[in-house]
Amino acid sequence: MLKEKVTIITGAAGGIGSATAHIFAKQGAVLVLTDIRKKELEELSVALKDLGTETMVIEHDVTNPESWQSLIENVRQKYGKIDILVNNAGVIHPGATEKIALEKVHHQVSVNFLGTINGCRAVLPLMKEQNSGKIVNVASLGGIVPMPGEAIYSATKFAIRGYSFSLYAELRKSPVGIAVVCPDSVDTPQLDYELLYDEAVLSFIGEPLKPEKVAKGIIKAVRKNKAEILVPSGMGVFCRIGMAFPKFYFLLLPLLEKIGSSTIRKRREKKKKMQTGE
Repeated sequence: MLKEKVTIITGAAGGIGSATAHIFAKQGAVLVLTDIRKKELEELSVALKDLGTETMVIEHDVTNPESWQSLIENVRQKYGKIDILVNNAGVIHPGATEKIALEKVHHQVSVNFLGTINGCRAVLPLMKEQNSGKIVNVASLGGIVPMPGEAIYSATKFAIRGYSFSLYAELRKSPVGIAVVCPDSVDTPQLDYELLYDEAVLSFIGEPLKPEKVAKGIIKAVRKNKAEILVPSGMGVFCRIGMAFPKFYFLLLPLLEKIGSSTIRKRREKKKKMQTGE
C-alpha cells in the first residue's frame, strides 16, 4: 500500500520520526524527511539507504508558513505529488505554569499546534487537486486527559486533536483523509528531558512505549479510515472514559501523581548508577 507513496515526515530526526521513517521505508515509501536538525536528518538518510528507499532531506521549520511553501514546491517539482503528510514535529517544556518562560510557552504553541495547522494548510490544496492524500497528525494521550505540570504541552495536544476531528468532519466528503494518533509516553530523548522535572509526573505512570509502537500506529492511521488511533488502545480507552467523567479522573489524580513521582525517583536513581558505573 505504501510502495512509492511520497511521504513527508516532520520532526524526522526525533525518536518517533526516525522510527516512522524506518517502517515506511521498509514498505517502499518515498521519504521526504524534514527537521530543523539537518545533521541528524542526513545521518538518518544514510541509515535508510540500506533499506533501498529513496529519500529527500530538507531542513524545515514547521512554524514558518514560507518554509512550508518552499517544502511543498520542492516536493512537487521532484515527484509531482504528495501522498502522505505525517505532522510529527513537537516540543515540550515542563514546569509550573506561572514559572515557564513566555518564550517556551510560545515555542510549544508554535511548533506543536501552529506547526500542525501550517502543515495541513500547505498540503491540502495539492491533495485536493490530485484527488488523493492522507494527513496524519501526532497528538498524545495528554490531549485527552489534562497533565498538571505540562499544561501548555497538554493544551497544544488537545488543540491538535480537536483541529484534526474538525478537519475530519470538513473533509469527510473529499478524497483527502485525515487522522490523529494519540500515543502514551514514548521512550525518546524528550522523555529523558521530562525526567529532569518533578512536575512531569503524568508522563511516568507506566512503562514508556517504544517509538516503533507509535510508528505502527501511524501506519495504521494511514491505512484505516478512522478519525483517531490510540496507542496503546487500552490506555487510550481508559483516558477517554476518565474524561467522560472528569470527577472520576480527578479523584484518581493523586494516586496517578504518586505513581509518577515514584517512577521518576527510580528512573533517576537507575540513570545515576549507570553514569557512575555502580
